[in-house]
Amino acid sequence: MFAAAWGERSVELLELGARRAGDTPERVGQLAVVGAEGDVDGSWRCWISGRLSNADALRDRFGLPPTAGVPAVIARAHARLGPGACELLRGEFVVVTYDGERGVATIVRDQLGGRPLVQARMGGGALFAEHERVIVDLLPSAPGPDRLALAQWIERGSVPAGRSMFEGIARIPPAHRVLLAVDGMTIEPYWRPCYEGVVSGSREEAAERLRTAAFDAVQRAAQGAHQPAVRLSGGLDSACVAAGLAARKGSVSRALALGAIFPTHPETDERDLIEATARHTGMPVELVPFDDRASILAPALEHIDRWKLPPATPNLFVWKPLLASARRLGVDVMLDGEGGDELFGFAPYLIADMLRGGRALAAWRLTRRIPEVGAEADVRMRLRALRVYGVRRLVPAGLKRRPRAAGSPGSLLLPTDASALLELVDDQRGTRLDGPVWWRSLAEDLTEAGEKLGVSAHFRREAIDERVDGRHPFQFDVDLLRTVLSTPPQMQFDPVRDRALLRDALAGHIPEAIRTRHAKSFFTALLPAGLAADGTLLADGPARDDAPVRAFVRAETLEQLLREGSNPRDSRAARRLWHVGLADAWLRALERPEYPCELLEGAARRG
Repeated sequence: MFAAAWGERSVELLELGARRAGDTPERVGQLAVVGAEGDVDGSWRCWISGRLSNADALRDRFGLPPTAGVPAVIARAHARLGPGACELLRGEFVVVTYDGERGVATIVRDQLGGRPLVQARMGGGALFAEHERVIVDLLPSAPGPDRLALAQWIERGSVPAGRSMFEGIARIPPAHRVLLAVDGMTIEPYWRPCYEGVVSGSREEAAERLRTAAFDAVQRAAQGAHQPAVRLSGGLDSACVAAGLAARKGSVSRALALGAIFPTHPETDERDLIEATARHTGMPVELVPFDDRASILAPALEHIDRWKLPPATPNLFVWKPLLASARRLGVDVMLDGEGGDELFGFAPYLIADMLRGGRALAAWRLTRRIPEVGAEADVRMRLRALRVYGVRRLVPAGLKRRPRAAGSPGSLLLPTDASALLELVDDQRGTRLDGPVWWRSLAEDLTEAGEKLGVSAHFRREAIDERVDGRHPFQFDVDLLRTVLSTPPQMQFDPVRDRALLRDALAGHIPEAIRTRHAKSFFTALLPAGLAADGTLLADGPARDDAPVRAFVRAETLEQLLREGSNPRDSRAARRLWHVGLADAWLRALERPEYPCELLEGAARRG
C-alpha cells in the first residue's frame, strides 16, 4: 500500500516499517515513497498510486509513445509545465512529485477524492498514506481517538471535514496538494468547480448530452479492464452503467452483470429487474442469493482488526458474497451506480434564485414540480418548500438562528461535544463558490458530502480486501460533473419523476420497466434482520458499566437505546445501535488489539 514520508524522522520511520514488510522505499532528498509506480523526466521524479483516465490524451499532448507508462506521462507533464501540471490530471489518484532542481516535493490528491489520503505531522516533516492503519503502524506509539470525530460518527455516521477517527491524523481534502520544502509544509487547493453558465438547447439535446457524458464516464472507468462487470440492481443508475458498458467500443471481452437477490426479503428483492437489464444490454448475469444466516457482525469486526477502523457501512455482509462470486468469475474491475441519486438529481435551490431575482410567482409554480412530491403537494407543503428551498437559503448566515448546542432531543451527543462540533463547522467555513445558489449548493454537495462519510476510503478498503478493483463513474469523474453542473436546472424538476432528464436520456437503452419505475428498494430492513442474530453480542459491550463508549455519549440516551433491545425493529434505532456497538468495539480494540478476534469467536459460538 502507498505511503510517503518527508523529513529525516518521518523517512526513518517509513524505512523501518517498509523493512518489516519486506519493501524498500525509493528515496530522493528529504522524500521517501513506497507502494507507488515512479519515473523520471529531467529534474522531475514522479510517482502515482491509482490511475489516470486521460493518460492517452496526455501522451499525445506531450509527444510520448503509446507504450509510455503513466508515471512517465506525469513526469513529462511536470518537466514541461512545472507544479501546475497536476491540474491536467484526471482520474482517481495520489501523485507525488519531486523537483530535484529546487529540492521540493508535492503530494496531490485527485479533484473529487477518488483515492483517500491522510497525514500525520512529525516535527518538521510528515507521514502520508492512503489509510490510517498504515500511519498508525509506523508511529512510535498508537494515537488515541479523536473525540469530536468519534462523537460525530456515532451520532451521524460521518466525520468532520479534514479529521480522522485518530487524534493527530488528518485527511488531506480532495483537489488539494501538499507542498513540502525545507522551510515547512503547506496545504493548498489547486482546483475547484467554476460556474460557466448553462448550455442552451432543447430538452432532447440536453438529454442526449447527459447520456453521452454518462456513457463516456462509464467507459473511462472501465479502461484497462480485462473482465469488467457491473454490480446491478433494479435501479436506474446501475442500469445506466450497464448500458454504458454495453455501448463500449473495442475488442475487450464482454462485460458481466452481477446482482444480489433477496428471496426472503421481497421488499428488497429486485431479481426480475436485474434480469431485465441484463437481457436488454446483452450481459450474462450471475445472481447471488443473500444468506439470512450471514453474520452482520463478523465482517465488521474483521474490518476493525484489519484496518483499525470501524467500517463506513453495515452492509459488508450483503456484498461480500457477491464480490466473492466476481473473483470466481475472473472479474478484475467492478463498476456500480453509486452516487447517481445525487449526481443526476434535481437542484432544489433554483427556487431561491428565482426569489432573489424577483420571480416569486415562478418560484411558487416550481414548488409543484418537486420530484415525487409536487403532483400531490397541498398549499402547506408548497409553503414549506418555498421556505426551506427559497427563503431560508437567502437569509445571511449571520442572521440565521444558531442550532441548539445541546443537539436535538434524544441525541447521543454530549452538550459539550455538540457545541464544539458547531464551532468546528463555523471555523471550517471557507470561501464560497461563485455562482447561482442552485449551482453552489449542488457543486458543494457533489464535491464534499462523500468525503465526510469516508466514501472513497471505504471503496478502496473494499477493493483491497475483496481483490476486485471497484470503480465508480458517477462519483469521481470531473468531466461528467462539469456536464451535470452546466445542465439547465429547471429540466430536472418533474412533479412525478426523480432524475427526470436521465430517464429521458435512457429511452431505448434500458428496460422501460426500470426507466419508468419511481419506487426504490432499500436495504434498511436488512440491518434489523442482521441484528436478530448478532444484536445481543453487539449490545453487550455498551451495556457494561466500564464500556469505553460511555465516555462519548449521553448516558440517558444510551440507556434508552439499550432498553429498546438488541434487535430494534425501527431502522433508525438499529443503525444507532450499530454505531454505538461498533464504536465500543473499536475503542476496546485500541486498548487490546486482540479484542475483535475475541468477539468474533463469541459470534461463532453463538452461531
